[in-house]
Amino acid sequence: MTKLFGTDGVRGTANIHPMTAEMALRVGAAVGRYFRREKDSVHRVVIGKDTRLSGYMFENALTAGLTSTGMNVLLLGPVPTPAVGLLTRSMRADLGVMISASHNPASDNGIKFFGPDGFKLSDQVEHEIETLVADGVEPTAPDQIGRAKRIDDSRYRYIERVKSSFPRQMRLDGLKVVIDCAHGAAYHVAPMALWELGATVIPVGVAPNGLNINDGCGSTQPQSAAEAVVANGADVGICLDGDADRVILIDQNGRIGDGDQFMALMAARWAADDRLANKALVATVMSNLGLERFLNDRGVQLERTAVGDRYVVERMRAGGFNLGGGQSGHIVMTDH
Repeated sequence: MTKLFGTDGVRGTANIHPMTAEMALRVGAAVGRYFRREKDSVHRVVIGKDTRLSGYMFENALTAGLTSTGMNVLLLGPVPTPAVGLLTRSMRADLGVMISASHNPASDNGIKFFGPDGFKLSDQVEHEIETLVADGVEPTAPDQIGRAKRIDDSRYRYIERVKSSFPRQMRLDGLKVVIDCAHGAAYHVAPMALWELGATVIPVGVAPNGLNINDGCGSTQPQSAAEAVVANGADVGICLDGDADRVILIDQNGRIGDGDQFMALMAARWAADDRLANKALVATVMSNLGLERFLNDRGVQLERTAVGDRYVVERMRAGGFNLGGGQSGHIVMTDH
């Protein structure tokens, strides 16, 4: 049996195995069969994507596979990966799907899955799905085929959910913010959320054309955003990657930080405020030894996991921790 899943779903170059339309259809059918165990009840799945040209192809192929097993599909359009996790749970879906290759170039794409709780699937579940892909699944009866429906207000639902995590009495009036969306999934929602909170927004990387995602911009190439911060006298720069699940911050002088630095500041502040659960931060083995020493000096323990934000989340859930992330800019706050 060929292994499909890597550290973050299925990923590769579009139209080259395993990222072909045929394989996406088979994966969709396998996942649909796995999550549609009670055939008499209604089952639904939400599908989001970033702005890659190949996203149209994979969206249609996955929809065909899922509906062939009786799953009803709700199409979110271009939304950040965290939006898929949140909307999977809030829309009472059995499954969430994000079509994205994250920070990779436009020629790549990927498929990652979320369970009904809004969290990514475990290794065991992925293995069972791989077995179904290899063995094939029988389609459902003709009168049980699923339907597909586009959710036109998905981005606005996510904006409201993000704003609800911000203190209601607090506004960003007078704050000038450069936001670099990498021509990716957050090109609309990130500038809009900041503007609605009162910030003066200077957008970068908000003109996706299907081929320019992560090209010279975003969290992996933040220099253009740093230059925009200095040129516009901004207070802060925020750089996201193509599916907006990583963040890199830039100070008012154009200095670029990384995930370890953000986590160090947050963990120290939360510990001082008695908000850090179990006095520990969860990070991957890629985090710098300096982070561990910084935290230890402040009475905070560093819990390390394998590389991949889902392993960070699994450790956080198992150990009752509320803050974690990675050097690349994944920041996980389970209280929100």
